[in-house]
Amino acid sequence: MLRVGIVGTNFISDWFVAAARRTNGRIAPFAVYSRTDEGAQAFARQHGLQRAFSNYDEMLAEVDVVYIASPTVAHYSQALAAIEAGRHVMVEKTMTASAAEAEDLFAAAARQGVVLMEATRHLHTPTHRFIRDVLERLGALRYAHIEKLQYSSRYDRFRAGEAINAFDPGLGNSSLADIGVYCLQPALDFFGVPLDHTGHSVRLANGFEAAGSIQLNYGSMIADVVYSKIVMGVGPSTIIGEDATLAINDLAEPTHIVLLERKGKSQVLLDIDDVKPVDTMHHELMAFADQVEAGAIVARWKNLTIASRRIMDEHLARV
Repeated sequence: MLRVGIVGTNFISDWFVAAARRTNGRIAPFAVYSRTDEGAQAFARQHGLQRAFSNYDEMLAEVDVVYIASPTVAHYSQALAAIEAGRHVMVEKTMTASAAEAEDLFAAAARQGVVLMEATRHLHTPTHRFIRDVLERLGALRYAHIEKLQYSSRYDRFRAGEAINAFDPGLGNSSLADIGVYCLQPALDFFGVPLDHTGHSVRLANGFEAAGSIQLNYGSMIADVVYSKIVMGVGPSTIIGEDATLAINDLAEPTHIVLLERKGKSQVLLDIDDVKPVDTMHHELMAFADQVEAGAIVARWKNLTIASRRIMDEHLARV
């Protein structure tokens, strides 16, 4: 059993506690850290955790694993401190504010012999594996349109003039890092690292990157990644091969997948009720526990974290 100290007391940490309790005892929520005693104690009482801390180093001394769900700008320093204390670390997406920071954390984890993993729940589900397996039925892949256009629940408050952390670029936030990652990382996992990429973004008056598109060039195919926190989309993501097309309603939490053959025949491959994040989050926790038990970081997840963050860096630097 891995005793986990949770950093952050927002709704994602609520999901984490619920998901951890679906891991058959492998991941045990044990403690929480918040900047204030009041915040830590309130979260611990709400979720039945044994310990609450407002001193980070004190929590590190009592746990096996640290789960970091603080603002992105704090991820690097908090993860590095945990790694140097010999703790395994899971960091909410996006792991760091730059690829250089991610590379540094993985190097530190290797030196300390601990596991470091980015929490990207959508990549560890059985449905994601199913989609990967189905791709061979499409023939030679030529085009993909991967989208997640989501009107943020906080955007109305921002539009009304309220200062909202989720739309504060000073905290390392962007629509690409928050929403676009649900498109970009599956694309890289399905198709690999592109030869090059181009794209554009929409920025709000405060400089926040609120929507955008990235075109990934693979030579024999292209993939368009489209994302937003300020508009709501209605179309599916599509992966198109010479023989068939796969239509997926939402790559983050897929509930409806259709295979459409070139000659017109269609087949519904998945049609289920709505899926909530807490319903799928335990899969990434099981993948993390597997790595801890094996004593090694899985290269696939490490490389995907670094490659996606590198593309994010390059895209945000030029738009």
